[in-house]
Amino acid sequence: KLYASIQGVNGSSTHRGTLAYSFDFKLAVGTPVQAVRSGWIAAVVSHFAGGGARAHLAPRANFVAVKHEDGTYARYYHLKQHGAALEVGTPVRVGEVIGYSGNTGYTGGPHLHLDVVNVLPEETSVLRVRRRGEWEHVASIAAAFSRELPPPGRPLRAPLVYFGQDDDWPAVAAEAPKPFVAFADRHPEVTFAQRIAALATLDGCAAAVLANNRSGPEMFAMGGCEEATAAPAVLVSKESGLAFKELLASGKVDVDLAAHPAVARAQPLRDQVKGLADLPLSCVYGPDLRYVTRTLPVKFLSAANKLFVPQQTKLYPPVLPSPCAPCRSARDAVRDQTRRPIDPPS
Repeated sequence: KLYASIQGVNGSSTHRGTLAYSFDFKLAVGTPVQAVRSGWIAAVVSHFAGGGARAHLAPRANFVAVKHEDGTYARYYHLKQHGAALEVGTPVRVGEVIGYSGNTGYTGGPHLHLDVVNVLPEETSVLRVRRRGEWEHVASIAAAFSRELPPPGRPLRAPLVYFGQDDDWPAVAAEAPKPFVAFADRHPEVTFAQRIAALATLDGCAAAVLANNRSGPEMFAMGGCEEATAAPAVLVSKESGLAFKELLASGKVDVDLAAHPAVARAQPLRDQVKGLADLPLSCVYGPDLRYVTRTLPVKFLSAANKLFVPQQTKLYPPVLPSPCAPCRSARDAVRDQTRRPIDPPS
């Protein structure tokens, strides 16, 4: 059966920058979605219910991600609630049903978003916490602008220290054992880059963990800055943040953090895009970043039975632009944030 493509490469609506090589297909809710390539299920999100053309819904789309033998990932977005047909780790064959289309997340109507990416945010970091003597995995996603994480097999292991909204952050850091992993909540009036920069510059901070302030669980790759943070940084869900606070209320909590094996050899963006002068990139991703998820050209089979890659309709700004304003304000706001973390920067 044929389905209409309602947005393609460099689509004027949402397929810009790192999402340039993406495709939207008009599908009724409940339409079976089949795998376009074989591989295995790398990530599943299926608990969200709502959808609409509102920005806050962007990270609340259900999806299934399939990892291929070449290390790339196909992502199938906007599936219906509980619309994933397979679990993480399940092998997938071409044409196998992996889920059912829907209308969740940021969407103007029921459709399927398909893209192939180099990095899957859900496979960027490995965070564990010691609970009752055992190490337990905690779902996390590395910030797109995170400094390089410790390699797999050699994680950073340190006590977790919480920095509350009303705390004197430098004073808390001064009393904390060194080094430590700084843990704080997302602040709605401060950017991710500013919040993490404030934590990363504290004396003794070896890494930063930011807990989302919206329930879900909801996680995503924090973006919006061209420069790598002073310390590795990851996002956890609001639910995981609450669990951390419960553990800390009982005493010392140790965590360890490392890069996911999938990104163990991730190169800086400048090396990833070398020789790809026409590659469209967002203006908020700098050359030193390693964990930026970008869509890749997808080959289609033409009516003449030949493979082809749809051409871009427009070229975008230079691949490696100068630092962006949000990043500069993040640097400028660090001092104010460490002194008064509850106040937004001026």
